[in-house]
Amino acid sequence: MRRKKVKLNINKSGTATILATSCWHLGNPSVSDEGIHKFITKAKRHKWIHHGDVVEGIMRSDRRFSIEEHKDTILDCIHRGAETIKKAKDSCIGLIRGNHDETPSRDIGDVAEYIARTAGIPYLSSTAFIKMIGTKGSTTGFVAHGNGGSNPKSGEPERKQLNRQIWLRNLLSQFDADWGGIGHCHRYIVTVPCSEEKLGFGDAGNVVRAPVLSKPCWYYAAPSMFTTYDLHADVGNYAEMALYGATDIGWIEMVFNRDGKIGCIREVDSTGKTKQEHYPKIVG
Repeated sequence: MRRKKVKLNINKSGTATILATSCWHLGNPSVSDEGIHKFITKAKRHKWIHHGDVVEGIMRSDRRFSIEEHKDTILDCIHRGAETIKKAKDSCIGLIRGNHDETPSRDIGDVAEYIARTAGIPYLSSTAFIKMIGTKGSTTGFVAHGNGGSNPKSGEPERKQLNRQIWLRNLLSQFDADWGGIGHCHRYIVTVPCSEEKLGFGDAGNVVRAPVLSKPCWYYAAPSMFTTYDLHADVGNYAEMALYGATDIGWIEMVFNRDGKIGCIREVDSTGKTKQEHYPKIVG
């Protein structure tokens, strides 16, 4: 567990944008080189965090796994990741270790730590608390790579996305933080601060409905930078093939205000265009 303080670069409009990326999976044949290039170009102008899985790695369950046979390929991907990150190192908050980074680490050392050290950026280990400091206040976020599956196997698309949001909130709400973010899911998932109307007693002893801020935190999952394992079934017997279908390609942008609080989260695609903006849903 690491702790880090970040001073927000508040602009004239009173906001600061923080970018979040994850799951580049360098070495996978369907990596979006264009998406990574677009992200790094924008990351040079904004602070950003990497939620891990810089490299694809080779799972030990793959029948073709051999550290002698695949070492050069793994090292090529590791060096490519470090050189790519180095292009925007001055604005990088840090790198989280992902499960795909960890797989080859059993044989050749801590891959994520090596990438961070080579690129000249902070290494945040597997989890970290980050304090975002604005000009009029601050908030603390919990960041990790993530774990488990987030792909409901039944229901309409809207219901599936709602279940993903519930899963994400349950996963991250156990940590004492104002906001939280992960990668790993290969999808955009965003939950916003919202209030609900709940029954309660009024001054006269009557039953009334009143808005209650029951879910005050922002949570997000950053998408990936590759399409899907399903398109390239010959790359190996990866566990994720059974969990994920088509993946979202792009990144997350958090817009912080002067008080250090998140005012908006944007889903951005691999071309740099905003797909959707999320705002708090507060009534009353």
